Amino acid sequence: MKNSVTVRLGLNSPVRTIGTSRRALTGRVALASGGAATFESALERDWLIFLDFNPLVTSIREQPFTVSFRDEEGDARRYTPDCMAEVLDADGVVTTVVYEVKYREDLLTNWKSIKPKLNAARVYCREQGWKFRVVTERNIRTEYLENIKFLRAYRAREADPVRAQELLRTIRTLGETTPQSLLAAAFWSVDDRMLAIPILWGQIARGEIFAALDAPLTMSTPIWIEGD
Repeated sequence: MKNSVTVRLGLNSPVRTIGTSRRALTGRVALASGGAATFESALERDWLIFLDFNPLVTSIREQPFTVSFRDEEGDARRYTPDCMAEVLDADGVVTTVVYEVKYREDLLTNWKSIKPKLNAARVYCREQGWKFRVVTERNIRTEYLENIKFLRAYRAREADPVRAQELLRTIRTLGETTPQSLLAAAFWSVDDRMLAIPILWGQIARGEIFAALDAPLTMSTPIWIEGD
């Protein structure tokens, strides 16, 4: 029997409220664009951090819609994906991607009950021209995540504009380099170099300077600016 699907959309707010829980970690992640997104597990929190750091992600909404459907036995079921993001591709075209965040153990253990929910959401997303993705800790819990968690603390810090401009001027001259080489080329004084380190982390966090973040972030990590 073909599933009959109806949808409740959260146009300006999540379709359901995430409250506190004794069994799961809940809270809110501050977003670079302003506001915050709510999570109900540590893995969801990490995925929101992952999305928020990506400069190609233009918006994030949690609990974007609820799909009501009937399973193969004819029982009424409901399912709400974890979040939705709008992502720019290389041509500047916006793609809407809906995400379900799950631990692999949960997927494997409860696949029979989870599969119909994912299928209903996938059908609805396809009809809207959206993409639907399931992400697990294998996608999320990476060295990249550890690096961006560190960098987020520097994203909104006020920086000395003189030192910040000197870092940008110097890296434009050097081309691809490392934090250690950039600081040495930009400043003679050891004290100036030390004061410039958090400024550099902030520039990387905001995407003013790029870094290879798939390996541990160190003073030897390759860094560059757009166009190099």
